[in-house]
Amino acid sequence: MARRLPDTPAGPRTRPQPRLTPPGLVTELDAVTARWAVDGAHSEQTLARMTETARRFAARLQAVGASSFAEVTPLQARGFVTAVTGSGTAPEVATQHARRTAVRTLYRTLRTLGQAFGDPTLDVTLPARGLLTARPLTDDEVTLCRASAQLTNGPWASARAVAWALGEATAVSSEITILTVADLDDPHRPRRVRLPGTRRHDPRTGTLTAWGARMVASRAEHLLGTGAGRGALLAYGGAAPPGGAKAQATGCNALRDVLNAAGLSAEPDVRPSSLRHWVGRTTYDNGTPIQDVARLLGHRSLDAAAEDIALTWRQTTPAPHPSQQHDLTRKDRA
Repeated sequence: MARRLPDTPAGPRTRPQPRLTPPGLVTELDAVTARWAVDGAHSEQTLARMTETARRFAARLQAVGASSFAEVTPLQARGFVTAVTGSGTAPEVATQHARRTAVRTLYRTLRTLGQAFGDPTLDVTLPARGLLTARPLTDDEVTLCRASAQLTNGPWASARAVAWALGEATAVSSEITILTVADLDDPHRPRRVRLPGTRRHDPRTGTLTAWGARMVASRAEHLLGTGAGRGALLAYGGAAPPGGAKAQATGCNALRDVLNAAGLSAEPDVRPSSLRHWVGRTTYDNGTPIQDVARLLGHRSLDAAAEDIALTWRQTTPAPHPSQQHDLTRKDRA
């Protein structure tokens, strides 16, 4: 029996088209990643990592039908931060922190671009990354803090960004309050800053990051443009004497304000000194010996430097008992 043909010829078979990301998400994400590419706040590795995470976040939003980052709820943000990995296992604490940091940076950047979006990660609390009271920040967290520093409000908002920039050059809070335009190698294109040291830290020369150099240069040019001399303070304008206890507290609070704006001040293992510790840890991880890291941070002790950068460098295996050592020596001689 002949097979009956359909009354209406079937059209050519086509593969189902993948669902496109909503235009709002595309526009917003493209604007954010374009800003990240030019603002100099990211290292090359951090830029690639954060961009990939932001795109995965957008893809997850696409799957639930969201058309804009403005629609994201705290529950959806938490779901992304704690989502299982590609292998189906629960994410490590470090991975959860990295995801949350990337999403927070995305929303900080949207605000910088004039989008009045709230941050759905503000109530996403995570376990501490380590046991230190002031662990080194991660590269991603430093990038988030840079974006947050430029969004703080008040008459000294620019000074907070400069204080953070000087902290990236290893300045401690008391040093931050006494640094002047004259301490820069070049007020218009600064690359290094002279750090006078404290009772606990040796004098040294700090190297500004590319982002930090831009913040400091803008501040220095503003001060010089208003008629202030080269002795003008870069990041302090209080009534207490620069370098004193009250001024030091102000410098510390400036760094803490940035951490608070970044949503990191509630972390039990994050302190203002975590910024300096990031510098030391990054430098060590790039191949610098611990003794040079100690000099970079102004430390007079290798143990102090190692503790700051979360480095366990001393042997923890108990030494053999003297009698055992004696027996080993006799066997060697035999």
